[in-house]
Amino acid sequence: MTSNEIGQIKPLLKEYVEKSLAVTELHWDNTSSSKLLFNPYSPVEKEKIAHYFLLVSALDTADLVSRSENTRAFIVSVHGALGDGLFQTNQSSRIQKITEEFSVFYELGPAKNIIPEVFESVNFFVENTANRSLVKFAKQFAEPQDFVEVLGERIPFLGGRYVDHAWMYLRWLVRPLPCLGVFDNFLCSQLKVPLTSFVRNVAFCLGICSSLVADWNNPSYVEQERNQLTEFAAQMFPGDPCAVDYPFYVLGRWINGEKLNSNTLKSHLVFWRKLNSQLNKPLITFDVVSRNESTFELKVREELEKLKVLFQFEPYPFSLPEKSGIPRYKPDFLLPRIKKNGKIVLLEPHGVWTPLERRVVSFGRETFPIMVNPSQINPEESMFVNKLRVFRKTYKDMYYLILIVPSVVKERVARDYPDIYDELYDGADIPKLLYDLKKKSD
Repeated sequence: MTSNEIGQIKPLLKEYVEKSLAVTELHWDNTSSSKLLFNPYSPVEKEKIAHYFLLVSALDTADLVSRSENTRAFIVSVHGALGDGLFQTNQSSRIQKITEEFSVFYELGPAKNIIPEVFESVNFFVENTANRSLVKFAKQFAEPQDFVEVLGERIPFLGGRYVDHAWMYLRWLVRPLPCLGVFDNFLCSQLKVPLTSFVRNVAFCLGICSSLVADWNNPSYVEQERNQLTEFAAQMFPGDPCAVDYPFYVLGRWINGEKLNSNTLKSHLVFWRKLNSQLNKPLITFDVVSRNESTFELKVREELEKLKVLFQFEPYPFSLPEKSGIPRYKPDFLLPRIKKNGKIVLLEPHGVWTPLERRVVSFGRETFPIMVNPSQINPEESMFVNKLRVFRKTYKDMYYLILIVPSVVKERVARDYPDIYDELYDGADIPKLLYDLKKKSD
């Protein structure tokens, strides 16, 4: 990136981070549907907080849990089942059973079978190396770097290619509110910005990283990139470079899968600035939602996979204006590489509509049953329609929404709700629709 491009983006980036500093991170945001079983800010539970979030940081990788929301939901489930047994060694068989039951409802990562080993390694470290006191143990180190090295040596998923998760843990435990502020012997200025995958998306757009995926065969080069990102962040936030970490995570997840460059980053920051004053809350939020895919959704997924179209299923909820009375909207499919009219395509296959009503009509002496449009709309339909209407009004400058409905209701939806979609298709059109979209991405 040229110095001129950096000069244009840096003020937007600084404003974005500054206005995101008070946002509570998803791992301890207790407005989530999966409630933590303790107060993450309790001054008398610092040891539990330090231990709990060490487990979270070791688990929070795509290899193990697929996405961060699953990390939270899973560890809350383990805590609910085992209580403080969560923090004890020799719990592998019980955690394995919880993993198997949990994966029925949530898509965990390909290495989910070693989750019990991760718990065991963290709990063994706390019990034997830290002598059951992470707070006291941390005070042995003059620099966070030394603590990170020990964590990486003793806990497999906090070292090597996962070392940035150790830096993430230090950021959580060192920075003050809205972070946890447990380790008071380290300074924020001593921390390094973790180069986790979504943060790396932003760093790549800024020209700090030369590749989207870290070259773990060259750890000294990765360390150089981490230092460069930290130095860049310190230019905006002297003394607290990790202020950018969670805002960059959200931004990097937002742009994930798109063609990443300075223009992509700038367009999203400009869009954020435009909406921020309207929403007065984060554009992108996270929560734990588990449900079975509908027949429509499965058909769309199968076609997307067959055509090898990059997609994200229910990637994250978009916040909606408070005055709408609808907190947020989570699209079914986001196609980050496909655009129509310069906008990112969203697919919303929806088959739950008010059914047709059966009527009996008479012709002379003959009577015939016919199906007609409903005289009264179900509340579920009205809620869904209003959600799409508010979303399109709010996000129409960036997203192109394609609604897919059963053929039996297509005519009624087109007539009654022309403002809730950019394009309307029925289920029979799915293969052709996706084939045509695929051509746009080639």
